[in-house]
Amino acid sequence: MNISKRKFIQGSLYSGVIAVLGKATLLQSAFAEWPTAAFDETEYEPALKGLIGDSEMQEGNVTLDAPEIAENGATVPIKVSTDLDNVEWISILGDKNPRPWISRFYFHGKSKPFVSTRIKLRESSNVVAIVKADGKLYTSKSAVKVTAGGCV
Repeated sequence: MNISKRKFIQGSLYSGVIAVLGKATLLQSAFAEWPTAAFDETEYEPALKGLIGDSEMQEGNVTLDAPEIAENGATVPIKVSTDLDNVEWISILGDKNPRPWISRFYFHGKSKPFVSTRIKLRESSNVVAIVKADGKLYTSKSAVKVTAGGCV
């Protein structure tokens, strides 16, 4: 039997989730549907609409820590956190990137809603964090000046 590494890992994750938790909800979030249309957008507004639809976002309750100046746009360190309960996901966008939607991190149950990562920014732009908690959307943004772009 010839099985790819990717299929093996997916199968292992599936088996482990069922064996350890026995809950289908975690399994569903582990294989959550990726909003492909938003990821493929090349403009900020359509990408944002693809992510949140017509939902309203509230300012506040989200802490976005990003540098004011990034010497290398290929590795911009950011941290996103919130004190909100029941966080479903955190998404990160760069409004002037060739593909504005950068990433989404899913959370389940009582997990701590905190993300620390490095992103690529093509040029100086706003980094936007969106948090979905209890079915509501919260946002925060930070301007980052890039001296050498990281996206082509």
